[in-house]
Amino acid sequence: MGVKVSVVVPVHNLGPDLDACLESLLGQSLGSGEYEILMVDDGSHDGTAQRLEKLAPLHAPLRSIQAGHTGGPGRPRNIGIERAQGEYVYFLDPDDRLTPNALERMYATAARTNADLVIGKLVGHGGRSVSRHVFRASRDQADLVEDQLFGLLTPHMLFRSAFLAEHHLRFAEGPAWLGDQLFVAQAYFRAKVISVLADEVCCHWIRRPEREQAARRFDPRAYYRALRGVLDVVDSHTAPGDERDQIYAHWYDAEMLRLLGGRTFGGLPVRYRQHLLYREVGKLAEERFGPAVEGWLPLSMRVRARLLRAGAYADIARLARAERELTVVPTLERVDWDGDNLLIRVSGRLSYADGRPVTFRRLGGRLLWQPPVPLRVDVPEDAYDVTAAISRSRLDVYVQNRNDSGDYRLPTTSHLVPDTADQTEQVVLRGTARLDPRVAKAGRPLEDGLWDCFVRAQSCGWDVQRRIARPSLYQTEPPCPSHVVGTGTLVEPHWTTLGNLSVRVAGI
Repeated sequence: MGVKVSVVVPVHNLGPDLDACLESLLGQSLGSGEYEILMVDDGSHDGTAQRLEKLAPLHAPLRSIQAGHTGGPGRPRNIGIERAQGEYVYFLDPDDRLTPNALERMYATAARTNADLVIGKLVGHGGRSVSRHVFRASRDQADLVEDQLFGLLTPHMLFRSAFLAEHHLRFAEGPAWLGDQLFVAQAYFRAKVISVLADEVCCHWIRRPEREQAARRFDPRAYYRALRGVLDVVDSHTAPGDERDQIYAHWYDAEMLRLLGGRTFGGLPVRYRQHLLYREVGKLAEERFGPAVEGWLPLSMRVRARLLRAGAYADIARLARAERELTVVPTLERVDWDGDNLLIRVSGRLSYADGRPVTFRRLGGRLLWQPPVPLRVDVPEDAYDVTAAISRSRLDVYVQNRNDSGDYRLPTTSHLVPDTADQTEQVVLRGTARLDPRVAKAGRPLEDGLWDCFVRAQSCGWDVQRRIARPSLYQTEPPCPSHVVGTGTLVEPHWTTLGNLSVRVAGI
């Protein structure tokens, strides 16, 4: 049997930091000879290359490849693609870790669905943000727009080698901006079948702050020049209209509007921020992002887009600061058993960090958002209109594995609860979730261990979550009695030492 999967890892001056990644790769459940590890060194000068050369003969799957220094992961990955012997290629960064069954599960999915690309569940650490929507459920054939795949543009995925060769897909080389996004966007549009594996964590995607500190300084000109190249890919695969506008809205939100007034650039000199970042964002917005795109933006980003068009940079920064740490404040109402299902009823209110609720006002049959701070520039009322969007608000309950941080949505029914005071309305949601440990992990059983409970609210473009706490500090008794589900799974709801709701699962 030939090699099923080649894992390509670009490395540079890692020293002992490589150990956790390498250990996770050598511990894969795929059999000997079924996978290979290509460590491609980008001109390390700290002994990393020599260490890999010594380790390779000791571990059958490991291959060490030396390359000249290019200053980016693109060239090492391209070398990996060219040298790979596997039917599929998986790209991993050296700070990351694969779970033991990751390659086996992803390859089995690929073989079953005949996929060109398989997206295995990622969990972010150290500030890495992973789209929750992509991993709501496993899908044999995902839809680019409906399943919001553009919310995940890192190449931590399984690619069919023949697919990469057929379409001549390669990474931009050297210190290129948005090289990953360019590569993944091209692959997304060309793939006939994209499958999603959501019922098991495959990769821990880790950010190392100390390594980022040594990275190059953000260059708005180069960055948005690269983003134009990504948008060109979108243009070449879509016609003008709703689909293109909806895809465009992802980049307008994530790579432009969300950065304005954000913490990422808050420490930069005002002159630098205004004359480079704001100028470059404004220039690109005028070139490529018209009013039709704004209609697909989340509420607050739609308002920022109008402010950007008016050149109201101070208002954008003021609004961004006020929205920072917007959250959902949950109230646990009920925990008890309905047969073998644990019922969790909870309500949640959207609030700003200072405790003020998110509010709206009625005007002539329309519902308009009230920004948390006064804006000096007038914005048309339609930018604040949530009349249609508010009805799509929902609340979900998730359980998260204490061991691997993988979270899974429970079947939850939810509805808006009218809450009006002083001629304003607030977003209050109430939901009831059912936890059946035999299928709660996206259709699979929960493993033995601790599972923490979260509430997640989605409303008008905000998407926030928070741990579910006990209703009162004085409540010390368990939320409800433990229960044996089926023929031998003990489920024990309990309060953590910090007073949050968790569930202990154990086979008996």
